[in-house]
Order: sequence, then C-alpha cells, then structure tokens
Amino acid sequence: MLNFYPGPSKIYPRIKEFAAEAFASVILEKNHRSDDFMQLLKDCKSLLKNHLNIPDNYEVYFTSSATESWEVCIQSLFKGKIQFFYNGAFGKKWFKYAVTNAQINASLQFAIPEIRGTRFFVNQKIEEAETDPENDIICCVANETSNGTQISNESLSILKTNSPHALLFIDATSSLGGFNHNISLADVWLASSQKCFGLPSGLGFLILSPRAIEKAKEINERNHYNSLVFIKENFDKNQTHYTPNILGIYLLKRNLEYLENIHAISNHLEERAGKIYSFFETRSDFEILVENPETRSDTVIAVKPKSVSKLMSYLFDNNIVIGKGYGEWKRDSVRIANFPAIPDEDFETLFKVLANFS
Repeated sequence: MLNFYPGPSKIYPRIKEFAAEAFASVILEKNHRSDDFMQLLKDCKSLLKNHLNIPDNYEVYFTSSATESWEVCIQSLFKGKIQFFYNGAFGKKWFKYAVTNAQINASLQFAIPEIRGTRFFVNQKIEEAETDPENDIICCVANETSNGTQISNESLSILKTNSPHALLFIDATSSLGGFNHNISLADVWLASSQKCFGLPSGLGFLILSPRAIEKAKEINERNHYNSLVFIKENFDKNQTHYTPNILGIYLLKRNLEYLENIHAISNHLEERAGKIYSFFETRSDFEILVENPETRSDTVIAVKPKSVSKLMSYLFDNNIVIGKGYGEWKRDSVRIANFPAIPDEDFETLFKVLANFS
C-alpha cells in the first residue's frame, strides 16, 4: 500500500531497524535523569538544530504533540493583545482553543489576554490581511493542512516588519522538516513527528527564541504541570520534567543522523511539488484547490476531483491511500502528502495510476 496520507504518514523504512536497536541498547529502560538519557537528549537537540538551521541562541524542547505545545504556549506565554490569522480549519481550531482557555482562566481569576481572530483566504497572502500594530503576539499556521496553503518566508518577514514588537508564533506541523523555514523570523515554532520527519506520532517540537524565553521568565507562570518555566529548568540540564517518549527521541536522533540538511530536502520537495501541480493542471477532471501559486503548499497538495468518492475508491483498489478533504473542503477535495519519507518512485506510480482514472 502506497501511503500519501497527510499525517500520520509514510514512515522511513529504516525506523524499524532503529526501533530494534533502541530495544537492544536498553536506553528505553533508563531513568530520564540518567547520564545515558541526558546524553541522548543533548545529542538529539544538537542534531535537530543543525538539521533545521536553528540559530544557536534558540532553545529546543520536546512535548508529546503540537497540540500540547499549543497549550504550553497559551498557559505560559499569552499576555496582552494577541491576534490569530487563519485561513483553514487548524488555524481556526488553534484560535478557538486559545479563546476557550482564556475563558477558563477568567473563571479562575487569572489575567486574561485580549484574543482576536482574523481570517484571510486561500489565495491571499497573509500580509494582505489587516494587522494590529499594537499586537503583543501574532499566531498563524505556516502550512494549513486542511486546504494546502503555505506562508512563505517572505510573507513572515513582512508580518514581522508590520508588528516589530510582537512575538510571532508559528504552527509548522505539516511543513517543519520538509520546508526550509527561516527559524529566525519567528519566536515560537511548534510541530510534531508524524509528518515531514517520517516518524511515528507521539513527539512534539517546541522551538523558542531568546525573546520568547525572556517573556516566559517575566510571566513566570507556574500554575500548570506543563508550565514553560518548568520545562526550561529541566531542559537546561538535558532532562525533562515528565517521563518522556524515550523511543521517539531515540528514533528522531538516529534518523537525523541520516537526513540531509533541510535546505536540500526543501529544494527537492519544492521541485517535486511543481511536478505534482503540473500533473493536475493538465487534467480536465481535476482542479487545484489553491489557485494562487504563491500561496500553494509544497508539502500538502489539495485538489478537487469531479468525484471524491469515486477517486478514493479507485485509488484504494490500486493500493494507494490519500487523504480526504478537511473542514469546509471535506466534501469536494482530497489531499496528497509530499513528505520527505515518500520516495519519488511512489509518485511515479501514483501518476501512472491516475493517468488511467476517468
């Protein structure tokens, strides 16, 4: 079965070997305060920073998921005026969760941030939406899985220029590890393991700038188990405040030892995305959901077939799995992952199979 599902998605075949290696090494039975685990965590953080070209003064933490990272940020960093920009289901979900969390804090008599959401559209660049220059925090999804849109480094740079004092939070779940994000353009990046990193689910990434760290220290929120100050205090010692996903960290570390730098991976996926879009542009029975090439995703391609159910059934009969549409595009679109773990040969097979679809 060829897997183009947009997450959890294709896992690198070598991960099976690394998992067996982890069991044999007994690292999975080690205490997370042990020297062996602390060395594993230190090495993994270093490899990830090198792989993604993360600035030296940024810090890397691991959580269980990007969704958990949402909560950590909302609890420990949200203060003042906060503006969410969203053009799809996951950005909207993050915004609504933040509002709900603020309402809970209100009932507990905590300080309440001013949170508002601004919708923009799939063919619109994010900088074209109205930005409040007084923002303390701006949040957006770099790669919206529900509709196959992407925010470029250039757009993020403009957004940062328009609100120079605001901390910029980016959910890059469907692109981190596949798109060459300029990490220095934002203060908080969050993602997870089951998409562009080609790993099983269960490991989240939280990357913070010095400004974000200083904000966490200033707020000094210590009311939750997952308070950011607790996370930092432990990661500074190459430890965790919780019993971590040691297997996930081990698999990430070993996989990073094999991966090319994100610059090379991103270039390859961008080139391959161009071929995928070109293929569907030649087909009268398909329509690309995002019309503007400047806002199309390189890692999640969304297209509208004449019949979603007929296409899904046809591909399944040919041992191919893709994703159905999501959110408001659920009924009339499908989504195809263009993640690094998927080999070029799989796409060649997909094109051949689709060539016979009518």
